[in-house]
Amino acid sequence: MNNKEKPLKAIPPFLALVIVMWVMVPGWAQAGSGFYVSGEVGANFAGGLDTTGTSNDRASVCDEYINPRFNEVEGSTAVDSGGKQYSTYNCTGVNRGSGSGWQNKFDGATGILAGAAVGYSFADQPQNSPWSGFRVELEYFYRQSNYDQTSEIRTESGESRDKLRDEIVQATDRIGSVISHNLFGNLFYDFRNTSRFTPYLGIGGGVGFTDVAYGGLWARNSDPDRIQAGVGLSNADEIRRNLAGTVSVAQTTLSDTLFGFQVLFGVDYAITDAVSLGLKGRWVNFSSFRDDRVDWELLRSHELNLRKDGSEPVWSRFKTDDVEFLGISVNLKYHF
Repeated sequence: MNNKEKPLKAIPPFLALVIVMWVMVPGWAQAGSGFYVSGEVGANFAGGLDTTGTSNDRASVCDEYINPRFNEVEGSTAVDSGGKQYSTYNCTGVNRGSGSGWQNKFDGATGILAGAAVGYSFADQPQNSPWSGFRVELEYFYRQSNYDQTSEIRTESGESRDKLRDEIVQATDRIGSVISHNLFGNLFYDFRNTSRFTPYLGIGGGVGFTDVAYGGLWARNSDPDRIQAGVGLSNADEIRRNLAGTVSVAQTTLSDTLFGFQVLFGVDYAITDAVSLGLKGRWVNFSSFRDDRVDWELLRSHELNLRKDGSEPVWSRFKTDDVEFLGISVNLKYHF
């Protein structure tokens, strides 16, 4: 099943909740109890993402599959024909992958938002009560933001910079969709008046169990003569032949638990004393997303380690800046 089919799966549970609220809930109602249940469905508008990747990979000349003589270049410095320092190789030292990273940017995205909540209103409290006009709520909501974007890597550092300069002809990150299951506690204030309309404001805090569909591609030049890796090494020609046309590929789902807060606003219209229909907005801000173990499918067209005996496995880390989105939804409440 592809990601574009997943939003449709959130709609039947919401419709079922609406049917329960309209058909079954009246039988449970206890007038004046202050409790209510609600359901909503709508859309989210997610902000752009700034991403950072880092890796514990070494220089390509340190890969035994590419350079069988890797142990001869420990701590060596490659120089060009003019004697100028070109790259520093660290094939067996402790500072593996030191300073190796890359940055990227992705535009905003849209998708579905759906949720349900149970709450308690203090509307019946005396006007001089500190709780008058307030209500509290425990809320679950689902959101999927469909980025579906492939972006060329913008900036790089360390050994990643050397690879992009010396051998890579295509380097991209891809984000398919961002999906989160969120559990929040909210506090609202209802601006009650003599009309059927009740505007409100609220704040909330909670967690988002978040998945990111991620892909990466680093493709080397297929022409060995156009690869610069191995400059200054005695077996440079062998290294370039082995490296030509290889790819490093990732296609995986990344996961993290994010902490966040939200600001809520909206207005409800009282259809009956028990049922209200409203328009609800929210702005949600989460902490940065981070997955510290991203296993790629291929490393320079071979398995994910630097040595033929399976040692020195390679992985990367993926991180974003703060994750935020704006949500707009239609909200149905039943007040007991």
